[in-house]
Amino acid sequence: MASSSSSIANDSQYCPRWKYDVFLSFRGEDTRRTFTGHLYEGLKNRGIFTFQDDKRLEHGDSIPEELLKAIEESQVTLIVFSRNYATSRWCVNELVKIMECKEEENGQTVIPIFYDVDPSHVRYQSESFAEAFAKHEVRYQDDVEGMQKVQGWRTALTAVANLKGYDIRDGIESEKIQLIVHHISSKFCKSAHSLSFLQDVVGINAHFGETKIPTSNRSQWCSDCRDLGNRRNDYVNNKYDGKCMIPSKLCSMKVLIVLDDIDHGDHLEYLADDVMAAKLLHAFKKEVPNECCKKLSLEVVNQAKGLPLALKVWGSLLHKKDLIQWRRTVDQIKKNSNSEIVEKLKISYDGLEPEEQKIFLDIACFFRGHKRKEVMQIVDSCDFGAEY
Repeated sequence: MASSSSSIANDSQYCPRWKYDVFLSFRGEDTRRTFTGHLYEGLKNRGIFTFQDDKRLEHGDSIPEELLKAIEESQVTLIVFSRNYATSRWCVNELVKIMECKEEENGQTVIPIFYDVDPSHVRYQSESFAEAFAKHEVRYQDDVEGMQKVQGWRTALTAVANLKGYDIRDGIESEKIQLIVHHISSKFCKSAHSLSFLQDVVGINAHFGETKIPTSNRSQWCSDCRDLGNRRNDYVNNKYDGKCMIPSKLCSMKVLIVLDDIDHGDHLEYLADDVMAAKLLHAFKKEVPNECCKKLSLEVVNQAKGLPLALKVWGSLLHKKDLIQWRRTVDQIKKNSNSEIVEKLKISYDGLEPEEQKIFLDIACFFRGHKRKEVMQIVDSCDFGAEY
């Protein structure tokens, strides 16, 4: 199996403007009922939103506006080359548009699939492709503009055949389809990873509309964020991977999600963080608190001393409380250290080596407010490795 010529989308290039994950280009008479049909179902079943035009007129000279737009709005294009692909002016016109979009370098990826044709036949327009172009040239022999169009088809075919893709002439077709689907699926998971770290940004809003349970669509069971792709071995290794996979896999699907064994706030936060992510104090569930709460809010913020974890825990305590309860809670916060905060922070301390714990306690207890350079000199004089 060969991989695509460029990464489908890396973290810095990911753009949410794509309407479709994949655009399928193919000659319907050759592969619609066979390879391309099975490939489309494989992509759809893995939650990959794929555009496949079922209403194309194979021998048309031009393609409609909505199809051109679909090409522009698809992040990946899979081109299934069959022996008679080049006989269709529709297909080669579509190919020219696909390669134009790729050359714009806006993050789109083109992957050729050589179904029952040698890649060299596509690259050099030989064998069945030579026969197709001979007919095109006869058709346009007295048409200068038409011959320029034919030359554009040749250029596009040569360019796409030079990209790395999949040659599936040998081997079991179903296995080749699984490899392609798995490769595309894994790339889309990586492309969504950068978005998973926006959950705490104030101003990133998401709203749930009415929730309707579909009657004809399959459900997704998220066992500790593992099974999101309907494959036994398609689970993730940790909650961060699972969190980034959810928007990638489920964004274009109607699903029933059953959240089972949710016994801690962190679980729900990783599964639906944009809904649960609090603004400011994690107490208002909106960006701007009421005027009457601002004074108490500032007291809590001041008490937190810049510790986000304290704001999060205390904000949860204050949520849905009235002003009298706020006053009592804030007074209690001032008097007592919150055990949950201490418990969470202590995890980092417990992870230190015994010698490191001693150094940490020395710095925390005796050098608060001192300049870093002065503290390092003292620690270095004890041969403790201050820089580390």
